[in-house]
Amino acid sequence: MRAPIPQIIAPLTWRRPAFIWTPLALAAAIGWPAALFMEEPSLQRLALVAGMAVFAIALISLGASWALGKAPRARRVVVLHVVLAGALIAVLAPFVLTQLLAALADYEQNGAAAASFTTDMALAMAPLALIIGLPMTLVSALLFSWLALTRDAA
Repeated sequence: MRAPIPQIIAPLTWRRPAFIWTPLALAAAIGWPAALFMEEPSLQRLALVAGMAVFAIALISLGASWALGKAPRARRVVVLHVVLAGALIAVLAPFVLTQLLAALADYEQNGAAAASFTTDMALAMAPLALIIGLPMTLVSALLFSWLALTRDAA
């Protein structure tokens, strides 16, 4: 008996109409982590900004791969783009936060930042940011890929 002929897997396409499904998918994927922090508006804003940054980077990388003619053929490729962007943001977030806090401390009292906020603090927070950020990014990526993208039956 001969082996079956391999089938060509069709690439994923944007669910139609894209102007409705893509913003809806982005709102769901970015909004659900913010909904966890209903009692804490500052954490809610932080979750929204981080989610927007993650999806901005992920959509840029997805757009670049689409422009190069390598449209994703599986949802796992889209999830990989989003999770890698989420890992980048999660690792960079403590460094940005300590720099912002240092700038604020310097503004309040000149010279306070040098003694209070160091790079070691950011390095210590990076694993925690990954532990918290990556599962949320994975769920958001899965939600986005299922809502925004579909496989044509052609």
